[in-house]
Amino acid sequence: MRWRRIAAIATLVILVIGIGLAYRFLAPQGPPGPAESVVYNGQTWTVFRPELYDVAVEGTTIRLTLLTAARWAGNGQAGLVYRDVTGNFKATASVQTRKASAPSEPVSSLVSLGGLSARNPQGADVGSTENYVHIVAGNTPSGIGVETKTTVNGATSYEAVPSASGDSDLRICRIGTIFRLYKRPVGSDVWILAATYDRPDLPPTLQVGGNIYSVLLPDLQVVFDGLQIAGVEELAACEQD
Repeated sequence: MRWRRIAAIATLVILVIGIGLAYRFLAPQGPPGPAESVVYNGQTWTVFRPELYDVAVEGTTIRLTLLTAARWAGNGQAGLVYRDVTGNFKATASVQTRKASAPSEPVSSLVSLGGLSARNPQGADVGSTENYVHIVAGNTPSGIGVETKTTVNGATSYEAVPSASGDSDLRICRIGTIFRLYKRPVGSDVWILAATYDRPDLPPTLQVGGNIYSVLLPDLQVVFDGLQIAGVEELAACEQD
C-alpha cells in the first residue's frame, strides 16, 4: 500500500508539472514591448519583443541571449532582429547555439533554437495570425540539429533533422513565391537544400533576420556571424556566395 501511495503521489506531481508546462507553452502572450533598434554591419535592425532577450553586437557578430521561454510556433512570438526586405533576397548567417550559462558548451535546454526567419509583419501582435518560414539550428524536438518550419495563418508544420552539431551556416532565399531554405556545416562551401516552401500568401515586404526561442526553461545564446541580406535576381544566386 505504501508503494502504491508513493506511486500515486509521484504520478500526481508529474501530471501537475505537465499541466503547468503545457499552460506555459500554450498560454496567450501579452502585447509586445516597444520595438528597439540596434546598429549591426553598418545598418539599423529592428529588435522585435526586446523584453524577451538581450542583444549585443561585437564586430561581425550579433549575440542574442534569451531571458524567458517564448516560442515561434502557432501564433506564438519570440525574439527576432530584422530588417524590412522587399522582393527577392537571400539572407545568410553562420549560427552558433550555445548555453547562455556556459557559452563554450552546446545548448541542451529543451527545444532551444535560433536561425533565420522571413515573417509577414501583419502578425499576432497586431491582431492577425502568424505567417512565416524559418530555418534554425540548436536543440530541436528530435535532438541537436536543424529545423525548417512554415507557419500559415497560425498553423505550424516543421521538420527537424538531427546532426552532429548545433552550429550551422543557414540561408533563406526568396524567388517570387518560392522560399528555399539551405544549410551547411560551418566552414563548408557547398549549400544543402533543406526545404522548399511555396508561399504565395506572403507579401512583397517581409521582416527578415535572426530569431531565437525556447519553449521551456531556456539556457540559450545564439550568435550570428556575418549576418547579411542581399538581393537576388535568379535561382542560381541562391547557392552562390
